[in-house]
Amino acid sequence: MDLSVWSASAAVVLLSGYVWQKFCKSQPPWSKEIAALGQPRKKRLSGTAVVCGGSISGTVTARLLADHFERVVVVDPEIGSEKKTRIMQYNAGHLFLHLFAAGARRLWPNFDEEFQAAGGRVAPADTQLHFSGLPILTPWPDYAEGCFPDTIVTRRSTAQKVLSTLLRQHPTAERVTLLPGTVRSIQPSSDMSSIQSVTVRKLDGTQEILNDVALVADCTGAIQGGVKWLNSAGYALPEDIRRTYNGNLRYVTICFFVPPELGATLPIPEHARKAAMIYAYGPHFDHGSTVLGFFRTDNDTYQVLVGDAGTEDDVLPKTASDLVPFLKTFNGYYPIPHWLIEAVDMLCKNADNTFDSIKIPTQSFIQYHRLPTKALPSNFVVVGDASLQLNPVHGQGFSKIILNAAALNSLLRSANPAINLPRDFSAHYFKKNAAYTHGLWDATRLHDYGTSGCEPMVGETKEAGRLIRWFELKLVAAAIQDYEVASALWHARHLLAADRVLLAPTVLWKIFTARSPFYY
Repeated sequence: MDLSVWSASAAVVLLSGYVWQKFCKSQPPWSKEIAALGQPRKKRLSGTAVVCGGSISGTVTARLLADHFERVVVVDPEIGSEKKTRIMQYNAGHLFLHLFAAGARRLWPNFDEEFQAAGGRVAPADTQLHFSGLPILTPWPDYAEGCFPDTIVTRRSTAQKVLSTLLRQHPTAERVTLLPGTVRSIQPSSDMSSIQSVTVRKLDGTQEILNDVALVADCTGAIQGGVKWLNSAGYALPEDIRRTYNGNLRYVTICFFVPPELGATLPIPEHARKAAMIYAYGPHFDHGSTVLGFFRTDNDTYQVLVGDAGTEDDVLPKTASDLVPFLKTFNGYYPIPHWLIEAVDMLCKNADNTFDSIKIPTQSFIQYHRLPTKALPSNFVVVGDASLQLNPVHGQGFSKIILNAAALNSLLRSANPAINLPRDFSAHYFKKNAAYTHGLWDATRLHDYGTSGCEPMVGETKEAGRLIRWFELKLVAAAIQDYEVASALWHARHLLAADRVLLAPTVLWKIFTARSPFYY
């Protein structure tokens, strides 16, 4: 082969690599859809959109649907209640990734103002993540000073109250009705092509039938009521439509109420004080399965979260006094910093606290996207955990709601107000969402198979994903040392980039050539 052929071949390879690099690092497909949230239609769709569930997914969905439909009814048994007894860890702090804040700001322009008025923090979305004690780099160099993506830091109870207030105060609130009760059933049209009415059992035991239904949104969370309603209405869903595995996840959260004068004396480094989380610890598979999170939430509260997915049921602390001795047992490649243990010790001795222990239910994915168009009513959608329940330790649950909302908004914006929703609307919605979120199910599930207590999905063994977990360790090892790899990992985990960013040639090269600090 002569020199010209070699040169041409080399040019093709280099060009292909350049094109692939650009594609892998391009914006994810949902970016433009999130930017379109909050833009009302000129002519709204007729009929009533029924939102089944009034938690965060239901509140976001109701606000979105008010831009598109003449009427929106939110059905929830705890509407107006001071405390949501059906929500796990209602008083605990939650991790809200930047994507959730970005989407919510589109829906409510005064989102930040209301959260800060309620005591919430706006902080850089830096989770101070440490893998087996070693810090993973945060891509600060990617952004100009003051431009790093931020997020809201608050307890779930505060977030729920603020979002409910925002829903009631928004100009579209005149089209939103809050109905205390529980959805009992749906009634399809004679040809089963759509849902025509919804039966609600009100708190006094009487029933109310909502007619002229244009859309039904299942936002029932872990209850996942949609499967029951559809089966009862005659939509025979296959038994394996719901795939589950048991991560055997247990969490303890200790919330400390800290006077400002005590908070000022805690020996926390300045950079950690300013970040969304003060310190986060993820375990190496060879060094247990315990996770740790330490962060300041709203209204001078601090929270310590410890969780485990191992085989021992009694490994976690039973009281706040057990916390410091427990932290001293962490056996990673690098110890938990002394300042963190000292700060937690000061909180345990000097601050009032609440202690909550909880076992997370099985992780599940109702794979509606597998069903043919005619197997579902055209006007049925699902948002949030009502379809996909992920391991909450990754903090992607609320951002998943925004991905669902962006997909729904995009399809509704193209709907013709002169006719009903097209027959394939529901099927199109679920397929679009699967393209955005199926990777989250695969990634978290296969990661969890590496823990000792995980019980895999029917038809799989814990050997599934072994190659993925090997690649994950290589990826994390490189992200501890290299900013480009750390940036790719951070953006993918925060859903600001598609997973393909990890396949960019320069990123892959650094992943495979980085010397791992975990093997000697």
